[in-house]
Amino acid sequence: MKVEVEEKSGFTVVSVVGELDVYTVPLFRKVLLKLEGARKHNLIVDLSKLTFLDSSGLGALIEIYQKIQSAQGEIVFILDNPRILRVFELVNLDKVLTIHPNLGRAFQHVGAPSGYVDEEFFSDIGDEGR
Repeated sequence: MKVEVEEKSGFTVVSVVGELDVYTVPLFRKVLLKLEGARKHNLIVDLSKLTFLDSSGLGALIEIYQKIQSAQGEIVFILDNPRILRVFELVNLDKVLTIHPNLGRAFQHVGAPSGYVDEEFFSDIGDEGR
């Protein structure tokens, strides 16, 4: 697993690449604790490159959601993998968490500046559509 962190439009985007399971959760938690220590309370957690999620990974996601909520922050998840989304649906997390299919939709939800371009939206029309 790899965790990438970047700042965009006033939000910290945390991208998880690979598997989030019992073996990789400690690294994920370490990154989140560092963000918490830096007072980063507006997060977009990008799970679009997540290939596997077990119960410990799910628990880590719930934990960060609860911490952000208690700090009066905002957290949005990006998830487009139907197999992993099904896990969220089975435990009704899709009803609790704010989930969007891509970064553009997530930024629209949080009210990011209008200059953000949803690359996925334009992907099927080529450069002439921009």
